Formats: sequence, C-alpha cells, structure tokens
Amino acid sequence: MQTFAKTAGSTETRVKWLTYLFLLEEYVAELDAIVNGPAAFGNPVLSLSDRDWEFLLDMMLNPPEPSEGLIALVKECRDS
Repeated sequence: MQTFAKTAGSTETRVKWLTYLFLLEEYVAELDAIVNGPAAFGNPVLSLSDRDWEFLLDMMLNPPEPSEGLIALVKECRDS
C-alpha cells in the first residue's frame, strides 16, 4: 500500500510539472508572438510591392481558366 501511495504521488507530481511546463511553453510562445509578430510562429512574412499586391488580388478575385494540365492533376488527385 505504501508503494502505491508513493507511485500515485510521484505520478501526480509529474503531471503537475508537465502541466506547468506546458503552460510555460505557451506563455513564452505568446510573449514571442507579441515581441516578434507573425514571424514568431515560423510563418514567413511575405512583403509585396503595390504592383504585385494588385496582381495577386486580381488573380484571386478573377482567376484565369484552368489549364488542361491543372484539370488532369486535380482528376489524378481525386482518384488517389
């Protein structure tokens, strides 16, 4: 019975420490995001010129017709 109590206490202590470590990691990640902005999450920040932004926006709002190669690729992906 005494061994079980030690094991339970030890497991409980480990769980508490893992919880503290997890919360600490989350806190540090949030602080890093505040200090470094979006780049803190490992996502590269893409800076576009005004001309490139207009081109990208136009492509998203008025996409060109899909090519035969793109259509074939989509069909191939759906089949697999």
